[in-house]
Amino acid sequence: VGFSSRPTCSFRHLSTVGVGSMPIVDPEGQRLLETEPTKKDESSFDKGKCLTCLKVGGAITGVVVLLLLLLLLRISTAECAIEGFDNDLLLLKNAKEAGVPEPFDRGTEKNMDLDDLDTDLKGVWWMDGNPLTVEQLVSFASAKGKKPFPSSVPVYNNMARRWTWTDNIAGRIVMAYYAVDAKPDSPLVFNFTNKTSARIIPVGGVNSGKTFGFQKISDNEWDRPDANYVLRRIVNADGTAGPFWKKFKDWYKVIAPNGRMLVWRSDSDCLRKCQYFAPCFLCDAIC
Repeated sequence: VGFSSRPTCSFRHLSTVGVGSMPIVDPEGQRLLETEPTKKDESSFDKGKCLTCLKVGGAITGVVVLLLLLLLLRISTAECAIEGFDNDLLLLKNAKEAGVPEPFDRGTEKNMDLDDLDTDLKGVWWMDGNPLTVEQLVSFASAKGKKPFPSSVPVYNNMARRWTWTDNIAGRIVMAYYAVDAKPDSPLVFNFTNKTSARIIPVGGVNSGKTFGFQKISDNEWDRPDANYVLRRIVNADGTAGPFWKKFKDWYKVIAPNGRMLVWRSDSDCLRKCQYFAPCFLCDAIC
């Protein structure tokens, strides 16, 4: 049988036939047969954008959290304008025995004068029942007033050693708030209408525009009805234990078992703020 008897077919004929799903090459044009255009995967593009947003958001959140942690660290360790002490040192005899100055500015005849109003606020006073338990004691040192009534009496108890806070992170956070919100020489103003009653204009923007009641209960107690606590004298003007000293000690042992308290030790507004952002040696140089 000769080769001429074998069946033949042309490449042109084959170019119009597909084998399975594979395209056939046209030997003359050397091109693929036309196929359907591929559609762009929009869902993959959207997922990519979403992942990018999540990464950026996560990075920003991480930076914010880090900054907050650093600020909390500064607040918890600040000491440029803050001082801690054991509450036993509130009594003059205890401070003398320990060989240290009194850590709190007790009200005395020398640093305040309300005698003309026939009002006695000397000594150290406890905010018994204060819902904000991180604040406890106040001194009326600097208070001076004279008749006639009504008599306006500014009390500078945002000055050094005239207000106490618990020696923990909660107390330090409240102090940091006051460092930003109120100047050291910002007074509480007591507007006495008579010797047993006054309205108080508070320190701090959170109570701006408000006034609070101040009513005498006894020689050693004053009611703060709007603030839900009673001021009780725990240290007398001469530095001895007052009538509510033991009650205060028992209460504070529950609130702060270590017995420690915090006060401002400086009247520098600059130093009070700076200590939360820089070390003390730098704050001392700046302030």
